[in-house]
Amino acid sequence: MVEEIYKSFEKRKAEALKHPEAKELVPEKEKEILREAVVERIKKPPTIPPAQQKVIIQKAQEIKAQPKERQIELLTQIVFEKGLDEAVEVAKNLDNSYLLDEFHDALVDELYNKLVEEGKLKAI
Repeated sequence: MVEEIYKSFEKRKAEALKHPEAKELVPEKEKEILREAVVERIKKPPTIPPAQQKVIIQKAQEIKAQPKERQIELLTQIVFEKGLDEAVEVAKNLDNSYLLDEFHDALVDELYNKLVEEGKLKAI
């Protein structure tokens, strides 16, 4: 999952560097490009098999009982354990647009930190 988003990020970064005004991307711009790559991935139709929908609904019910901060932590954990598709589907089943937006922001930060940790990006 991280690799798929990273590939999209690299493609977007390469496009941005083609423009004469972007001789070098500053880390803040890299984070914005990463944000766009995550949004692009979230908007793709899910690849969750219909049989797994019961599991998705059950996870959403379990997470719904938690405080908002914990809900975001749990959704982020699902991304790294089960993949973005499953985490997004669970988030959608929480029926909370605000939480979905907060999850998106937290996910970008987590991915950014992971890519910095792996040496694929430089820290801001």
